[in-house]
Amino acid sequence: MGLLERARSLAPADREILADLTVVLSWAGRDREALARFATLGEANAPAYALAAAAVSARRSGQTSRAVRLYRLAMRRGDDSLETRLGLALAEAARGDAAAARAAVDAAEAIAPGNPRVREVAQAVDRTLQPDPAAVANRLRSSARTLGVERATADAISASPGASPATIAMLSDTLMELGRPFDALIVLEGALRANRDDRALRRREALALASVGAPELALMRGQGVLDVAEDRRIRNAANAFLVRWGAQIAAPDPRDPASRYARTDAALAAIDAAIAAWTPLGAEAAGAVRNARLDRVVALRDRDRMAEALVEADALREGGALPPYVREAVGDALMAERRPEEALEEYRAVVAADPAALNPSLGLFYALAELRQWQEAREIADRLERETPAFRTLRGPEPPAEEWARVDAVRAGILWRMWGDDLAGAEAEADPLAAAAPMNSSLRALRGDIWRMRGWTEQALEEYETALTNDPNALDLRLGRTEALLERRRWADARAEIETLGREYPANAAVRRLVRRLEIHDMRLFEAEVTGGLQRGNQDPELDVRTRLWSAPIAEDWRVFGGFNLRTGNTVNGYLTTYRAAAGAQWRVPEAIVTGGVTFDMEGVDRGGAFLNATIRLNDQWTLDGTGEITAADTPLAALRAGIHADAAGVGITWRQSDLREAAASFRVMEFSDDNTRLIGFARWQERVMNLPDWKLDLQPYAYATSNTRDNAPYYNPERDLEVATTGALTWIAWRRYERDLRVRFIATGGAYWQENYGWSPVVALRWENQHNLTDTIALSYGAGWVRRDYDGLSEDSASVTAALRWRF
Repeated sequence: MGLLERARSLAPADREILADLTVVLSWAGRDREALARFATLGEANAPAYALAAAAVSARRSGQTSRAVRLYRLAMRRGDDSLETRLGLALAEAARGDAAAARAAVDAAEAIAPGNPRVREVAQAVDRTLQPDPAAVANRLRSSARTLGVERATADAISASPGASPATIAMLSDTLMELGRPFDALIVLEGALRANRDDRALRRREALALASVGAPELALMRGQGVLDVAEDRRIRNAANAFLVRWGAQIAAPDPRDPASRYARTDAALAAIDAAIAAWTPLGAEAAGAVRNARLDRVVALRDRDRMAEALVEADALREGGALPPYVREAVGDALMAERRPEEALEEYRAVVAADPAALNPSLGLFYALAELRQWQEAREIADRLERETPAFRTLRGPEPPAEEWARVDAVRAGILWRMWGDDLAGAEAEADPLAAAAPMNSSLRALRGDIWRMRGWTEQALEEYETALTNDPNALDLRLGRTEALLERRRWADARAEIETLGREYPANAAVRRLVRRLEIHDMRLFEAEVTGGLQRGNQDPELDVRTRLWSAPIAEDWRVFGGFNLRTGNTVNGYLTTYRAAAGAQWRVPEAIVTGGVTFDMEGVDRGGAFLNATIRLNDQWTLDGTGEITAADTPLAALRAGIHADAAGVGITWRQSDLREAAASFRVMEFSDDNTRLIGFARWQERVMNLPDWKLDLQPYAYATSNTRDNAPYYNPERDLEVATTGALTWIAWRRYERDLRVRFIATGGAYWQENYGWSPVVALRWENQHNLTDTIALSYGAGWVRRDYDGLSEDSASVTAALRWRF
């Protein structure tokens, strides 16, 4: 070097000396001096070997772009050496051009295949191109904070091709931290194609798969690489997925319990196996065992094993609070077990944790409605309808999809009206929905239920049967149809369907109610009624006691009965007590109910008799009635005391527009044995004018008129009379719980009474009555009242009592 410096001092502009000095200085590692001498020489005058030496010094000095230019210029001027090509690869890698760096390595390999130096540089290039994984993760987190998660995710995906496994692992971990497991899988997918045996990447793939809801696939892909705790956690997630799958996916044969519950049974078996395997491990697996048992509560609910679900939940509460999804299942089980007060508490907790969740909100609505907390139930129904959109937005270019949950949300408002007896309001909402969605079995069943509850059973039956042609397995349609068959007195058809439903859905609450209804239908019936006080047509108060015992149905359509009546009271002719024994049969078919029998009276008039009553159903609105009696049961007690009996016959017609409106008229003739003929006419109109969930008010204007052909009869026998009045009946549903309830009725009548030769006088009556359904087989009513009316111009005041019992056994 000293010789070169002395030679340069003698000839400072000599290009060869400057070129040699650049090379020697670069060899010596004196890169700054080498580049200074090279600058004096100039690129234009430099030979290829000097360019290559300057490129090395530039690369080592961090001037990577200059180094790349000098290497390529040296190669153009004839330097085709291996070291120059490898130097270019290192420079390209240093400035971050991975493609150019690897192309330079490939070119060097082509001219020197198998050369260890090429392999050494290739590894150096790879190390240079791979950034520090921790630094990559930190840059992504910073980008997410400053530019947003979407931008950070895009950067991670673009940085993944060709990245080292360590960098891929960091990218995946960071994306999982950012809540982007699907994007983590995208990053992992390419790396795993080249590194299938990389355990760290396989483990991360399994964790990401579990996070996106594919735990079964996660277990399969992560076999042998997950730690024990991770395997338990993902296996619990897989079992929970099986539980959800069993509840949401329609069975191949929904009528077969084994098929319907096959997936849920498989989930329960998997959960039970996991619990059995992990429980002996003690504290190590205690968390996993608890999680498995929590999922088991949900599976038991889905399996309709409600009592077991509640026992399991109670045991789990001892170890801590239950999570919301389990409390929702507990609420459902409590509702199925008819414990709505407790269910209410569970649903409230779940809705408080997630106010937007539909199913617990519906559960809360059902519990409130069962407890007749109508205002809050209505608020929930309105909120669900308001907040559940008709369409939901999808990711990407897809158009919005129909939100099927809205049907359940809107249905809640309709049910609120149905259960509150606002059937007209429910129909107004349900009818257009069902008409617009004729293939929706749920809406069609709902409309059929409303029509049936309004009394239009034929119309409802047609609705159910038409909709069943589109969806023959729809349970709600089948249930509604069976209810309608019972109400239409198609006993054999109803029995066959109930037996079928009982086999197919033995745990379903609605099916159990139908089975119970059939059981009650098949029971014997005892009826007893007591009335006391002043009755129209009798001038003096009397006490009537009537009993009747009915057999169980015979050959579906027939029942036989026997009964006993007692009447006692004062008359103008003295005190009298009469006894009547009766026996007969009743025939009940869809078109008619016909009841006939024989009677025998003792005391007053000892005489046999007979009766025949028929009610003919024309359609959902019109009904005809006909009666005929030998020795009429309502012969005045004073007439019987005088040895007079009466025969009677009558006809009537009833028009029932709906549950809110009804009208009827009847005409009756009584032929007394003293040659008196009494004609009786009656007409009424009934209108419900208030129809709140717990309060009902019905008004019934009516007219009642009689005429008699004989004067001076020994019983109350006006030549002609007419009563015109209006009765208002206020009903308060004071309490109701499933089949048991208490209705309190306040009834007031006000009007006028006209009697030939006596003119008009007021009629006033007040009555209170309690109606109890004590069980689904025992009903009891009792009450008292007061009436003031005129007889032959004289006002009579009388207290009255009523009591009745219906007992099926």
